[in-house]
Amino acid sequence: MSVSISTPSGRTMASAATVAPSATASQKSSASANPTALDRASARYRAAQSRYRQAKAALKAIKRQIVPVDAFGNRKPRLRGWLHLATLPLCIAASIVLICIAPAGSVKAACAVYGASAMLLFGNSALLHVVPWRSAKVTRVLCGIDYSNIFLIIAGTNTPVLFALSPAIRRPYLTVIWTTTAIGTILHIVWLRTPNWVFTTVYVVLGLAPVTLIPQLWTAPAVGPAPTVLIACGGAAYIAGAVCFALRKPNPVPGWFEFHEVFHLGTVIGYACHVVAIYLIVCAL
Repeated sequence: MSVSISTPSGRTMASAATVAPSATASQKSSASANPTALDRASARYRAAQSRYRQAKAALKAIKRQIVPVDAFGNRKPRLRGWLHLATLPLCIAASIVLICIAPAGSVKAACAVYGASAMLLFGNSALLHVVPWRSAKVTRVLCGIDYSNIFLIIAGTNTPVLFALSPAIRRPYLTVIWTTTAIGTILHIVWLRTPNWVFTTVYVVLGLAPVTLIPQLWTAPAVGPAPTVLIACGGAAYIAGAVCFALRKPNPVPGWFEFHEVFHLGTVIGYACHVVAIYLIVCAL
């Protein structure tokens, strides 16, 4: 609102008062029409953030469709080896406890053999499958050790169990089991591309060896029904896993949990059954 004054200076003041609001409105209009450098930078930043989020979502979608491969170019499900990695610290703890409670002498040595074979199995398997090896030579060596460890864990498991039986039974069985283990181990070292059916056959023979001793184990004072049932269940888990490995099925969750992971699950279940059975036997010796 302007005030009219008759003096010249007053007219000048009235004119200034009238023009001032008009100038302010013009400045606001000009500012909105011409954003500052800060406004332009903020707009570019928001646009970049939006593009980043879109690219990140697209990358996740692509990763879900891509299955990792090993050094040989074979498909490698994402959970390959993680079961054995999770089992390793439990295996170490169980082995230490078992060796500590075992009677001094041959039984303690047998428990040490069992613990070492179990730790080697889970440790090497985790090293082979979890670490993204790019060297085919290193992968091939670890694969040979991995397959040989299957024989070692079976022989190692039978060793403390057989100490619950008489020497007349224990000695020939230990001879057969460790001889078969040596053959299987050498076979994998010499014949690197051993077919699955050869590996599975030796594996099943070793797994079924203790089945012939079920009557003796059932009636043995240091064993009895409970450990015998656990030993049988553990053997069944090992064999079921080996069959899945040979048939290359089932594949419950493709890309994540396939037949090889089912095989690993069988070894973990078998180990759990056997370590409890051996613990019960050692406590009774």
